[in-house]
Amino acid sequence: MTTRREFIVRLSTGLCALALNGACKGGTASRRVRFGIISDVHQDLQPDAIRRLQAFVKAAQKQELDFIIQLGDLSHGDGLDKIKAVWEQYPGKRYSVLGNHDMDHATKAIVTEALNMPGNYYSFDLAGVHFVILDLNHVRKDGKLLDYDHGNYFTAAEDRDLISPEELEWLKADLAATDKPTVFFSHQGLDELWGRGGGCPNRKDVRALIQEANLNGQKVFACFCGHNHVDAYEAIDGVHYFEINSASYFWTDASDKYSNGHMIEYKDALFAFVTLDFDAREIKIEGTRSEFLPPAPQPGDFLNADKVYPYILDRHVQIEV
Repeated sequence: MTTRREFIVRLSTGLCALALNGACKGGTASRRVRFGIISDVHQDLQPDAIRRLQAFVKAAQKQELDFIIQLGDLSHGDGLDKIKAVWEQYPGKRYSVLGNHDMDHATKAIVTEALNMPGNYYSFDLAGVHFVILDLNHVRKDGKLLDYDHGNYFTAAEDRDLISPEELEWLKADLAATDKPTVFFSHQGLDELWGRGGGCPNRKDVRALIQEANLNGQKVFACFCGHNHVDAYEAIDGVHYFEINSASYFWTDASDKYSNGHMIEYKDALFAFVTLDFDAREIKIEGTRSEFLPPAPQPGDFLNADKVYPYILDRHVQIEV
């Protein structure tokens, strides 16, 4: 016969086993996911790209992380083997996003295989969170959408950086199939921080699916992108959009007077560590700061020069999930 005391002990043990992400302490468990994030390293263009990625990997190894992710433009397709070797020095889980320049001298198949990606776009679950990786690298030519392939995407802004109808259908089904809080990663932006420039032209189709998924509660709560080489943030319909600065530089066509011609380089690598804390209901970003290699840009040097900074800011953003 089971005594009352034995029943309580067994019940407590069972509840502990069901707790998310940790031991049972006072009847509750910590619900946190923590990852390292870096974007736009640009091997083949940035002379010390290897050093910059090594700095990130070394810093990540000192953190307690669930995974690391890079948001695209790791290389331009030529030096992929060299940069891949550094990327794989991190012993934990690694995820990648396709950036436009990754296919300057390669195909998507070459890049995805080299980086052990399950596909151009995909999703995964980790620690009770659903993560979605998008591929916004399609170009419209003669009325057809084509994959980026060996730099074929140089055309009118409204005809590139697109998501395909097939991927939208996949995304709709993917969101419908999960009941977990969800985070998006993409190279190009889904936000409105820069208007059309630097974003996905049909991004509102993606945001419509996000709104649909969020009709009965905040399922999709955050989106991270790179591409624009800036540090920026905005909220749209309760979803938090973060633009992650380049690890390496900001490019301007307006002048070639900077440290590497048109490239306004940062002295040190930029990257961040992100904590999704569901107990505190916040997203915490721990960024890095550097300085411009001289000469530093001045306000008025070019359009939006006042929005170019050599850092990723620390941020604390409240979430409703």
